[in-house]
Amino acid sequence: MADILLVEDEANARKILSLGLELQGHRVIACASAEEAELRMKDTSFDIVLTDLRMDGRNAGLDVITTSKTLQPQARVLLLTAYASAETAVIAMKEGAFDYLTKPVSGEELAAAVERALFDAAPSSIEAKAEYAGERSDEKEMLVGRSELMQRVRQRLTRAAKSDFTVLITGESGTGKELAARFVHTQSTRSKNMFVPVHCAAIPEGLFESELFGHRKGSFTGAESDRVGLIESAHGGTLFLDEVGEMPLSVQVKLLRVLQERRIRRVGDDVERDVNVRIIAATNRDLDAEVSHGNFREDLFFRLNVVPVHMPPLRQRREDIPQLAKAIVRQWSEGRARISEPCMNRLCELPFMGNVRELENVLQRMLALSDTGDLDLQLLSELYSKGQGETQLTLSSLQQDKHNLDEWMECIEKQVIDEALTKTGGNVTRAAEELGISFRSLRYRLKKMGFAGDEG
Repeated sequence: MADILLVEDEANARKILSLGLELQGHRVIACASAEEAELRMKDTSFDIVLTDLRMDGRNAGLDVITTSKTLQPQARVLLLTAYASAETAVIAMKEGAFDYLTKPVSGEELAAAVERALFDAAPSSIEAKAEYAGERSDEKEMLVGRSELMQRVRQRLTRAAKSDFTVLITGESGTGKELAARFVHTQSTRSKNMFVPVHCAAIPEGLFESELFGHRKGSFTGAESDRVGLIESAHGGTLFLDEVGEMPLSVQVKLLRVLQERRIRRVGDDVERDVNVRIIAATNRDLDAEVSHGNFREDLFFRLNVVPVHMPPLRQRREDIPQLAKAIVRQWSEGRARISEPCMNRLCELPFMGNVRELENVLQRMLALSDTGDLDLQLLSELYSKGQGETQLTLSSLQQDKHNLDEWMECIEKQVIDEALTKTGGNVTRAAEELGISFRSLRYRLKKMGFAGDEG
């Protein structure tokens, strides 16, 4: 658990980010400007400062970074921006940011960035860092499910853990590929050393090589000190390459050499260094097809695909939903909340195209909005309408559920707007673009729904 200062000028984004971080167990103080952030930093100590880059039409996030270096030198600064570019990232890193995240950022990406920042702030010895990493193992990282499909997956992952071969985990988004990789790591002889997750889709292409291999001081603009890369930081442990299909071809050939030679060279360095690291990769893409289209190297695919593991979608193992739901609610509520039987039955009927991640998001929202701590069918219906995931609305379904057309259309409108705001991290302007309507129109709809939108 960390004390986090969130600096975000958009009210909706601030609300969504705060809720996500609090559900992860962190204490959050949120503010809307660099000036307010400075006041907060003068009287409260923080582990992490999470700030938007552009506020009030300027790069105010850079001011937050500068203030943090003076008032909160122990804090790690995470920068959020919708204006992604390698140049902006370099400037932010030069000013002292620990990491750089592009909006919209998923809860998983943000959780991983916070974890990396907390690890970096932990004691520097290998033993202490390994102990810190072990302390963060919890129920969320266990593979839950008694279905035959999940039993086969666990058996294969257990066998993979006994070897040191590379593992390629495939499956749709939200099926638990990172949890599967962590399972292999914790069951292996490398479990006392680091598990280093790398979210390939979140790294700007211009920074990929530096992030993976590290760099020497002065090797490029903004490289003001030597930096150890993610591969080297996983020495003795496991490197997890999530969404490896997003890796640029220029970096793929260098990763292939790491797998072949077990050596790396930092950017701008003349010296090669030995690395002892086990690589686990994951993708939601069809890498066979990517190879055919020239987007992924065939030799790297063969090197990664030594032990293939496929994570089944949740709709193919619905019998696991009750156990998963209970585990998620138990973790996020610390055992205080309960799911009613009608609510559980309805959960088992939902399509969950977003798989376990979607199930977790729905339950997190219910926990956040429940007044009593109990999760019932009425609350679920408010958040996850029956129309979601269905392709056709019929008159008989309206009559059966005792709804009229206006009520259904209002429900669908709320659902679509909520999805757009979630996708854009609460950015109303970008959500309006996603929906194909004007900012003024979306703001009117939000007010009608009881939300106050910001101007930007």
